[in-house]
Amino acid sequence: MIDSVVLRRLAELDTRPHSTLSLYLALDQPRDTRLLSLGQMLRRKEQQIAGNGGAEAWKALAPDQEKATRYVEELPVGPHRGLALFSCAAKEFFEAFTLPVSVPDLLEVGTSPYIRPLTALASDHCRALIVLLDRRKARFFEVFLGLVQELPQLETINPAQPGQRDGDQGRAGDSGLSRKAEEALGHYYKQIVQRLRDQFADRKCQQLLLAGSRVRVEHFLPHLHPYLAQNLAGTMICDVGAPVSQVAEEAAKAQVLASRQRQERCLANLADNLGPGGQAATGLNQVLAALHDGRVHTLLVRRGFTQEGWSCPACGRLRSETGDCPLCGAAMTRADDVVNLALAKALDSGAALEQVEGASALDQMGGIAALLRYA
Repeated sequence: MIDSVVLRRLAELDTRPHSTLSLYLALDQPRDTRLLSLGQMLRRKEQQIAGNGGAEAWKALAPDQEKATRYVEELPVGPHRGLALFSCAAKEFFEAFTLPVSVPDLLEVGTSPYIRPLTALASDHCRALIVLLDRRKARFFEVFLGLVQELPQLETINPAQPGQRDGDQGRAGDSGLSRKAEEALGHYYKQIVQRLRDQFADRKCQQLLLAGSRVRVEHFLPHLHPYLAQNLAGTMICDVGAPVSQVAEEAAKAQVLASRQRQERCLANLADNLGPGGQAATGLNQVLAALHDGRVHTLLVRRGFTQEGWSCPACGRLRSETGDCPLCGAAMTRADDVVNLALAKALDSGAALEQVEGASALDQMGGIAALLRYA
């Protein structure tokens, strides 16, 4: 299972002087088509690397190509829709993850795992806890990478309420309830909040989604603990008896909206911090320097933005320009996509990542910018 721990571990991996083969493959296609896609990617990458004078380096990856091909051949057809695979036989490293969401076919070779598609997925479809409730019952779900799982052991019942669902009569709120019923409802809400707090921490969730009738959601919101309210990503209008498939569909919409709103807030914050004394860095060189200094709080990258660059094997400094390392003087090594290394360094430092889709203010900043911990 992909989570922040796995992403950070992959981000920390440096296989120099050997190369790592990184494969992303869509699995929602027949087995023969999967193998055909993989074969085509391998041939294109061989031509590209050989054309750059790296024929011997490509030959050294033969064990990794064999492992990847064998894994795809033997992978059973199942509910998974995507594959992320990383291999460096020279370092005895091999990891593969099946994903519940599809990924575009991609093959990359470098001195570290190519994690950009994984970080984008983890940002768009992060781990979230869902509570779906009405006056009489609350159901709990966990969602990650688009996969929703109900947690029936957490279901909470309000025994004081009759077996009726929230309806139009609830539009006036719960003012018609007796004092005893109101007290029971408050106790029921407290149980839900406590379970949310416990599960949110235990499951290392990043978002909370609240679902139910519009009236019930509005009535429950003031009862949320401040910590949960701070992590509330959105609300969903959904009947308490909805099937898991409908909960998953509504959760996907809510997470997409939450991601867009979060990125808009980050971009607005970035704009406020531009200029002298502001806590922002723009453009690749400024951002790479800030990453090396550990000053990046949030890294914003235009999705799909790549840039050739250089990496220092001695001190880890990243640059977009060739030459010896300006810090330690060591000869720097070429990186096909220094932005991938920047994302890895950001993850390793604990910074937040946002890969922004479509046109935005990032386009005028060279495709990459950062909010800093300090100027």
